[in-house]
Amino acid sequence: MIGSLNWFTPLPPARNGIADYSAMLLEEMVRIVPCACYSQEPLPDLPDGVELRDPRQSFRHFGPQSAVLHQIGNNGGHIFVLEALRRHGGVVSLHDLSLLYLYELASPRLESILRHMQNPARELGETYARHWKEDGVKTAANYILFDMVGEVLKLSRSVIVHSEYARRKLAAVHGAQAASKISVIPHFAPKLKVTDHEAARAALGIAPDEILILTSGFATKVKRFDWLVDALHKLRQQGRAFRWIHAGEERPSEYDLGAAIAARPGLGEVSKITGYIAEDMLDTHIVAADIVVNLRFPSVGESSGTLARAFSAGRCCVVNDTAAYAEIPRDIAVQIPVFDTVEALVRALAGLIDSREIRETFGERARLFAQTTLSLPSVARRYLDVIEASYAEQPTISSEPARPRPAAKIAIDIDGQVPALPALFGQSPGPFELILWFSSADQFASEALRQPSFLRRALGPHLAIESVRFVASEPRPTIKAAYVPALATPAGPGAIGLLISGTVHG
Repeated sequence: MIGSLNWFTPLPPARNGIADYSAMLLEEMVRIVPCACYSQEPLPDLPDGVELRDPRQSFRHFGPQSAVLHQIGNNGGHIFVLEALRRHGGVVSLHDLSLLYLYELASPRLESILRHMQNPARELGETYARHWKEDGVKTAANYILFDMVGEVLKLSRSVIVHSEYARRKLAAVHGAQAASKISVIPHFAPKLKVTDHEAARAALGIAPDEILILTSGFATKVKRFDWLVDALHKLRQQGRAFRWIHAGEERPSEYDLGAAIAARPGLGEVSKITGYIAEDMLDTHIVAADIVVNLRFPSVGESSGTLARAFSAGRCCVVNDTAAYAEIPRDIAVQIPVFDTVEALVRALAGLIDSREIRETFGERARLFAQTTLSLPSVARRYLDVIEASYAEQPTISSEPARPRPAAKIAIDIDGQVPALPALFGQSPGPFELILWFSSADQFASEALRQPSFLRRALGPHLAIESVRFVASEPRPTIKAAYVPALATPAGPGAIGLLISGTVHG
């Protein structure tokens, strides 16, 4: 049994869904075990009985077996949590299976990110990494294809994810040893601040006989508003009556929801975008709704806090049949395929609009699911079980990164071919020196014309070149604990060498 639990997490009023998640879980967990919370918020909304501490002073409170829980998501509010994991280790609740954006914000050098991109599929990762580093081309595909989770898996005692899909994906990419650390605990269904359906509708000005369809959160591209606005427009053309409220902010840079609504005649008359709303108003909208639509494709394994709230409210929910959402029991939510989706949405929503009985059946089953499998006390107890098991045994992987060791000098005759130079430097990050020998200045000039991109192709994108100079004889190594390979050796008095110094990032 652990004596206390140290949390590193954002907290409200930060506009961060994980901050809200942590505050609610903390309120339940502190009833079971004493908790201290390290957060960057100067005046956070902290549950009673939880001590607030400065993350910069955490070393004053920690011993070798101090139990730590890190809540890590994919935005700048979690940089200090990642840094705390590097210092203290602990158990991680992982809310995102990519973390690429977090590492973009947290990493001082791009090369360290590019190194991780090459781990699951070297050639694919190297291609995308070169596009990013050399051409400034970064696409949305980067966030689907590559993840930065390897370091989190290495440093943590255990990792908690919210779905079997997430566990299987991490196991497939990072291997069996990493998978052995992973436990699945579903996203809890929170207690709502608003519960009265009729009062909520009255507060929003929704008539008793109106059908209210609700979406929420940031209007991002992956939430597939393109599918939804097409489906709702077709329902309007069929003559079905409803109101649609999007309880959240637009992100026109990703998907211009307002413009999409305006482009479909008649849809704007029954639609409203609220902009950002506080948690209690979000609960009001969810409780007032008849149908909650929560689409997501492509999904990287994330779970939805809004969906969990809708289950608590006993709302009829519509989701995509993909990733973690496919694990929701079929009698709890209406699941829509990710192919021919618009027509499937039209049929499903038409049936739900027309049948109060079907809506209420799904809603009651969702409420029961929230009160049992997803209940907050149940989830808090499962968290504590994982944490206690993790601290009952020594971690299998040290949180201290291996120090690079000097490599033996290597001489290779490349004879005009482009070698895989990164293989010479090993896997650990650190400085390097590399000498490329040419028989003469004429040969160097000839090779530079014949292969102008020689160095770009020879050095991986995670190697950063810091200096290049010519040498006429082999210099003494200037780097003591580093990689000092040499390609071939000086040949004759006219030989000229290209001395390259830099850093291997990892």
